Amino acid sequence: MPKHNSRREAVVAKFAELRDINATAKALSMTRDNARKHLKRAGINTSVVSVAEAAETTIVTAPEPERLDIVEKHRFETNERALKSQVKDLTKRLAAAEDIRAGVLGLTLDPVEPICKPFSPSVKSKAEHSKQGVVLHLSDLHVGEVVSLKEMMGVNFYNREIARLRIGRYFEKASILTTSAWPASDGAPYKVYILLGGDLISGHGLHPELAETDAGTAYEQVKWAAQFIAAGILRLHLELIERFGCPVEMEVISVGGNHGRATFGKPRAKLAMLQSWDTLVADFVEAGLKQYPTIKHYRPEAFDAYFDIVGWPALLTHGDRMSAGGGTGFIGPAANIVKGHKKIMLTEAQQRRPVRYIFSGHFHTTLTTPWGFANGAAIGASEFAKSIRADLEPAQQNFAVFHERYGLLRWLPLVLGVPDEGSIYEPRGGLILPDLSTI
Repeated sequence: MPKHNSRREAVVAKFAELRDINATAKALSMTRDNARKHLKRAGINTSVVSVAEAAETTIVTAPEPERLDIVEKHRFETNERALKSQVKDLTKRLAAAEDIRAGVLGLTLDPVEPICKPFSPSVKSKAEHSKQGVVLHLSDLHVGEVVSLKEMMGVNFYNREIARLRIGRYFEKASILTTSAWPASDGAPYKVYILLGGDLISGHGLHPELAETDAGTAYEQVKWAAQFIAAGILRLHLELIERFGCPVEMEVISVGGNHGRATFGKPRAKLAMLQSWDTLVADFVEAGLKQYPTIKHYRPEAFDAYFDIVGWPALLTHGDRMSAGGGTGFIGPAANIVKGHKKIMLTEAQQRRPVRYIFSGHFHTTLTTPWGFANGAAIGASEFAKSIRADLEPAQQNFAVFHERYGLLRWLPLVLGVPDEGSIYEPRGGLILPDLSTI
């Protein structure tokens, strides 16, 4: 008998005894692969579980499934379908409730961020017009606040109806300046920038004294402000079409203020714009004008908006977060405005964002600085301003025109009040003035 046959018989005999290929190879002083080879040629399957492994393995037999009664089974399946339908409905409702823009107003999920484009003035031929941008700055409307004519000693008066009239007058004057009073040789404005700079509503209950005198709740004030602003924008949009025969693109850029915050106490740093009533005003304005594709809306989640005016980098902020410090001294709010604008220029430059023009409000003081413009207030002089002996300024809002190469062309504070709303709007205002008719 050949030697390898005898070796194979020994491997088969030892495997039959031990029933384990590892033990067989060890007992015969050979490798495991060699032992398997002999067993395979002998026609023996080596995949059989060893005795030791079989002893350690416990086979768990699945219990016999409980058979449901046909009625119980029907009831269980019916409940399961109802629960699945309920979960699906709740998921839809939750998504709609968490997103007011998409679920209620039918707007895009995320608001579009304003983008500042590099300054690149176009080279025009003689037949073409240079780009000019018109800026309308609306801030500190305080819709819902009531200013008493008696407490102001006849200087200024303000309520919901006057707010509607003053916002209408602002857009009426802006319309005149961009249509009939616009130089025909300049062609149509390239773009109109409408800046919603915060404090659009009074914010019912923000201060105890406001809660006693304000008109409407914060939500009602939001609806009023949005209606007045959207109506004014639409009027300007239609009159520009009538004047120039084609739509003029508009950009509505909005930030929040301190009066419109939905949280009590000091203004907060985190989620400030997402918890501001001013944000909801901007969303309502966008919803009211969403059928006009040439009117675009931008609302950053930050409390500053960085954008460009025909190529000039600009920044819109309410003005309460300029880190302008405390006391103003004899010079008044102008000191805080100048310090705040300078601070913004420096901090933005450190973030590699150059800013040529700053637009701010908050201080109810109309002012130009080397770095930008401070806006007045549509509410005009109030009891608070009188109580701190501030300079009483008439209700007015800024209007400006910019050229793509020359920068600022015109800056006009537009007065919104009329004599019926206070002596500050009268030409004489109770003063003794010379009578020119006697000269």
